[in-house]
This record gives sequence, C-alpha cells and structure tokens, in this order.
Amino acid sequence: MKRIFVIFTILFTAAGCCRYDVDEVLLMREDISITQKGEVMMSYDPLRCQMSHDKAKNIYRVYDDMIADWFIVKCSERPDNEGQELTADVTWTTSKDTKTEKGLKFVVEKTDAQGHIWMWNKSKKIGIVIKNL
Repeated sequence: MKRIFVIFTILFTAAGCCRYDVDEVLLMREDISITQKGEVMMSYDPLRCQMSHDKAKNIYRVYDDMIADWFIVKCSERPDNEGQELTADVTWTTSKDTKTEKGLKFVVEKTDAQGHIWMWNKSKKIGIVIKNL
C-alpha cells in the first residue's frame, strides 16, 4: 500500500511540474502578451493599447491607453532567431501591484515574418510575445 502511495505522489508531482509548458502556454498564443504560469498578465489590444520598441536598447513596451496595464521587456540583445538564448529584465502590472524580474534567461521559441517573437523562461514559467517594429 505504501508503494502505491509513493507512485501516485510521484505521478501527481510530475504532472504538476509540467503543467505550464511552452507548447501549452506560449506557442498557442497569437497576440502580443505576457503570461505567467498560464495566466495572462496583459494582452495587447490594438484598439486600446500602444507598443514601442527601442532598437538601440532592445527595450519593448506594451501599455494600455490609461497606462494602468503594461509590461516592459529589456533584452540583453535583440531577439531574432529561434533557439537564441538571452537574458531580460521584465516588469509588468498585475491587478494588485507591479512585478519585476531581473536577469531572467529566455529562449526564443518561435518567430514569424511579421516580426513577432515568442520567448519562454522555463524557471518562472513566463511567456512573452513581442514584436520587432
């Protein structure tokens, strides 16, 4: 009986740790956005949002017209190629406060011809879709 309990514990733990994987959370998204552990922190809506990209500093900003919801991604280098690894500082708003994560390691998981970039941080389960303007 104890062995069955251990097996179930291992299975449930393993299932829980993979719950927010890159395919499930990030790669299915089409919108410019930031997600953490599967929850959308902000999604770009062209009718009520703005975005900017400072090419010289590799900074991406997305914010709503009221500047109540926003996120900023400052990359160590320009994210251009699938498989590229880089670090980034990320700041975003939540319903309660502002969160900042510095020096996160991201992998560029996908790019498209329109300049969209899908980046994933495995340790914090943060997915970001940004656009080179």
